[in-house]
Amino acid sequence: MWPLTPAYPELCADDVDGKTYDYIIVGGGTAGCVLASRLSEDPSVSVLVLEKGRVKDNFLSRIPLLSQNFFFPFLQVVSSRFSEPISYIQNRAVRLWTAEGVGGATRINGMLLTRGIPGGYNQWAQDFGLTDWGWNEVEPYFRKSENAVGRLSAAHRGHAGPIENRLPAAVLGCVPYVVRAARAVGFPVHDDLNDPGASAQGIFRLDQTVDAGGRRLSAYRAWLNGRIANERKAHLAVCTGVVASRLVANGDGTRITGVRIRPVDAKGAAREYLVKALREVIVCSGTICTPQLLMLSGIGPRERLEPFGIPVVKAIPAVGANLSDHTSTAIMMELPAKHTFHCLDNPLVFLWQLFLYLFLGTGLLAIACTPHSIFFRTGAVDEKTMTIKAREDDGSDAMDASQPRNIPDIEIMINPVNCLMEAVPNGKSLLTWYSTLVQPHSRGHIELASTDPTANPRVIYPMLSDPRDIASMRLSTRFSMRLAEEFAKSGYPHPAPLTVAPGMDLDDLDSLYRTKKPNNSWGLWKQYSVPEKSPTVNVPAPVPVRVLPLEKTTTSAPKSDSQAKTVQSQTYKMNWQTVTDKEIDEYAKRVCVSSLHISCSCRMSVDPGAGVVDQKLRVHGFENLRIADASVFPRIPSAHTMAPTVMVAERCADFIKGAWAERKEK
Repeated sequence: MWPLTPAYPELCADDVDGKTYDYIIVGGGTAGCVLASRLSEDPSVSVLVLEKGRVKDNFLSRIPLLSQNFFFPFLQVVSSRFSEPISYIQNRAVRLWTAEGVGGATRINGMLLTRGIPGGYNQWAQDFGLTDWGWNEVEPYFRKSENAVGRLSAAHRGHAGPIENRLPAAVLGCVPYVVRAARAVGFPVHDDLNDPGASAQGIFRLDQTVDAGGRRLSAYRAWLNGRIANERKAHLAVCTGVVASRLVANGDGTRITGVRIRPVDAKGAAREYLVKALREVIVCSGTICTPQLLMLSGIGPRERLEPFGIPVVKAIPAVGANLSDHTSTAIMMELPAKHTFHCLDNPLVFLWQLFLYLFLGTGLLAIACTPHSIFFRTGAVDEKTMTIKAREDDGSDAMDASQPRNIPDIEIMINPVNCLMEAVPNGKSLLTWYSTLVQPHSRGHIELASTDPTANPRVIYPMLSDPRDIASMRLSTRFSMRLAEEFAKSGYPHPAPLTVAPGMDLDDLDSLYRTKKPNNSWGLWKQYSVPEKSPTVNVPAPVPVRVLPLEKTTTSAPKSDSQAKTVQSQTYKMNWQTVTDKEIDEYAKRVCVSSLHISCSCRMSVDPGAGVVDQKLRVHGFENLRIADASVFPRIPSAHTMAPTVMVAERCADFIKGAWAERKEK
């Protein structure tokens, strides 16, 4: 906050204890900010937001590129937890990053506003019977939420919503050659991923939620910033530093009458406070914590509540089930530093970019690290040539984005930075083809670890547990290597050898993790592949895995173009045509990570036995309890989940307003 503006009106548990509000929103993250802002537009209602974290907003946390680095010391809202160990990937426990603060994950995410193709939402309607959630029903809410400053003439985009988005203000020199490589293997090139008329498969420029001054535009700053919170503080209360311990139900278990909370920093036996709900309670605590709160409140699978002595208020088997996430594997090639974000490791370059940012709001610090992404469907790949088919063998159009059959199941993010989250020796500057499963078949679930609401629940994480996902990961990884080859042949004026990819010496790969040197480049990514010990998960030692007898490769940094060509000739094993499936599998077991789009743990369903909420987002069996976050997705979107989560929250606000307007009329 600037010195002359009012401080953000954060309340504490003592301030709200015993008070009654029309609406209580549990969770001040992405969806919670949207809901609080929309519901409090009506000054005649009272709204309370309960958030575990604080605001903790500062200038440095709003710098787009720096705020994507989870080890950046000024990111006070960043937090993480570990999954349970996963046997298939050498007993690794996956680290799941998030943010605990007003605005939630939008405070640290990649700032990419991606809706997903219309066919994805038409699948929700057709395959799940969710006829209120087809493309025609959800599309107006995507437009309502956004202000597409970078696409003022696009009728399919919104131009009056709170969350501004624009195209990157700077482009690294490698990007045009990435586009050439994608075109060479059959991808159409599109300027707008969110154009419903674009192809289902292609390479796309990505919109980034950055404002005109080059600052990260989180849900907090777009919907629940200090100006809004102060203007509405007579009827909007934001209580931070508290955790919801239990929802309080009435005698017959059909209504929620209040929420019990406790301060997160309380020492010893924490006192519990009670806030009361007159109309509705909306849980927006996220895919992991929403089912945790429901189960602590006696709402969930009976067999998971009774061992903890929790009385069953409503037995709903699907609470915590059907957990889904996007899984990524990095393929990296070495480029000159000037064509990657690693150029910022040079102090002079960083100082120049800092000058551009401070005085012009532009330059590399003002953008996200993913300028383009490639989306495609594995069923549309010609596996002999590793090219994309525009039409199926039966003649049907493989590019029609309105059809569920064409939903992309792979995204390859273009990240000009090391994405291993481990330091690569010799100061290599890297371009990553970040191959990601975006329609996984693997499913996990959430379980309670204790009755302590401040303890992390057990996350049984769904990584490559379904053989179909292993097959898709093999193909997408091989395809990434094919794209890397095309990039090197695209006219790119420097050698571009594959440096970290299947076929490399696994001793060299394993040594990166054994040294435990975090990647502290100015770029990002988000995962220790071999985790530190979690305070709530007992992570066993990795299962010994036989190292494949691969050809030894030279991985030292080339000092000149001629030396780089020698290195390139020595890495012939890292070739999409010669690498084996087993080599890809062994590589993926070491490097695959969560893309942090975890979803579906309280999914929407017309069948109370198969889901948790109905089409109006009401928890089955309750009159006034709703959920509005990524946990309600019936199937994970083929998109980064910020925009779909915002859409869900926008719809939830209208459902609530509509329901209470009808009651007033009656």
